[in-house]
This record gives sequence, structure tokens and C-alpha cells, in this order.
Amino acid sequence: MELCTELSQLKDKYANICIALGTFDGVHRGHQQVIGAAVERAREIGGTSIVFTFSNHPLSVVAPERCPVRLMSNEEKQTVMQSLGVDVLVNIPFTKEVLEIGAEDFIRMLIEAYAPKFVVVGPNYTFGYKNQGNSELLKEFGKKYGFEVKIHEAVCDTDDLISSTLIRGYINDGNVEKTADLLGRDFRLTSTVVHGDERGRTIGFPTANLDLPPEAAVPNNGVYAVRAITADGKVHSAVANIGTNPTFDGIYRHIEVHILDFAADIYGQELTIEFLAKLRNEQKFSGIEALVNQLHQDVETAKKYF
Repeated sequence: MELCTELSQLKDKYANICIALGTFDGVHRGHQQVIGAAVERAREIGGTSIVFTFSNHPLSVVAPERCPVRLMSNEEKQTVMQSLGVDVLVNIPFTKEVLEIGAEDFIRMLIEAYAPKFVVVGPNYTFGYKNQGNSELLKEFGKKYGFEVKIHEAVCDTDDLISSTLIRGYINDGNVEKTADLLGRDFRLTSTVVHGDERGRTIGFPTANLDLPPEAAVPNNGVYAVRAITADGKVHSAVANIGTNPTFDGIYRHIEVHILDFAADIYGQELTIEFLAKLRNEQKFSGIEALVNQLHQDVETAKKYF
């Protein structure tokens, strides 16, 4: 898959371009169907599938105070897009200059760069300055310039429309199993292993300490069964605690990951954790012995998820 981080003309490089447009925050099951429609049509006509999206949420420029936490990093977005069979990912920054592009000029920009044969969007897709562009305008330009437009139907989970907002709510509640269901994969976080209090190793539960990734969605405080993926790509069973360590009167919120049967030094390396299930809420214990007893129980409970 080719990655483009700036707007560039691809119409002379690729034929029969089929484009999926959207913010695609999280690339959840609904997004996957929109993207899949572009991939499928490109294969049908011997063309090229392109996803056109932004590397930062538009609200980070339009109204930073209302910008939601992100569901995935750009690196994870690239990996997921590739797994969906996308040929080219156009993942450009949303800037003040982009913000000021009118709806019709936005479509003309796409036509000039890609000369698409097929464009697909979700049911609520809007574009251009102050979101003045909608699916009807897109269809009008499609008729005028000879490209097919598909407005993909909504994808629902029972009665709820699958959306990034809905998923953030489940993450905030610690419901990582429902989150995985809506994403179509386990929710994950990646951060760098940093030095902590090193208290864990003194009580028989050494941990890899992670700073909370900035601007990322993080499950609520508690203990979780997780997979830990080290920088060498190896996958390990682990238990993660998110919180402030109230037993030791901690203040700062962070993530501690106890990797089972693991003793390597991974300070300074990136560690990815995939959330499988929440085991319990964060608790303050009467002392170290009570804490250690509970940690042993957490590990045993977590093993059924590995």
C-alpha cells in the first residue's frame, strides 16, 4: 500500500480510481464497509482504491476545545487500511487552509488530483467550509463530471448506529469487549516504557510502566487482561492496571503492565497493549499483602482470556 501525506496528483499514475472519503477515526465496522465498497469496485473495474482522510481530527483546527480523543494512531490506521486491501492511503494534515476550502472547490480539488470513477461516503458525510457540502452536492458533481457516487447505508449494532462517538463511550466505561465488537478488532494502545517507582518487582509483580498516550482514548481505571506486544513483534499474555496506585497514595494516572513469564529489559522501547477484558475496578487495599493476594487472583482470572 502506498502512503501519501500530502495532496498530490495521482490521476496520471493510476487508472480507474475509486475513492472512499471520511475521517475514519478508529476505522470501525461501519468505516470498513465504506472502504470495502471502494476496494471492491476498484477490483471490479481493474482500478485503484484510494482512501482520502486526515491525519488529525478536523475539530483539532475548527474547535480544539471540542476535539475528541483519538481511537487510533496514524501508524495503526495505516496498518488497518493495508489489511483492508486499500491500494493508496492519502492521510494529509487538516489545516486552516483546508478548513477554508469551499465545498465545490473541495470536489474540484479531488477531480483534479484523482479523476475518480467512483466515490463512496458514509450516510452522514459532510465536507468543505462549514460542512456546506453533502451527499446531494457530491451526486450533482458526479453527474456533471462522470463519476459514480455511492452513499453507503448506516451500519448499526442492534439499535445503535456504529460511530466513533459510541465507541469512545464504551472505552470510557472500560467495556473493551464491546469496543472490540464495534471496531472489528481488539482496542490497542502504544506507548514508550518508562521508569516508574519500581515497586512492582519488590512484591513479585514487575511491571512495564507506560505514560498515557497524549490525545488518545484510554479505558477507565481498573485492571485488564491484555496482550502485550513488544518492539520485536512478540506477543505476550499480560495484566494491565490503569490508575493512580491508590494503595500507595499515588497522584498521576498511568498504565502498568505485568507481562507473564517475562524478564527482558524493555525500558525506552515501545510497547503495544491489546485489551481483552476488564477484570475489576481500581481499588485501594489495606496493605501490600492484600494487594499481592488480589494480584495473584487477577492473573488467574486473566488466564481464561489468553
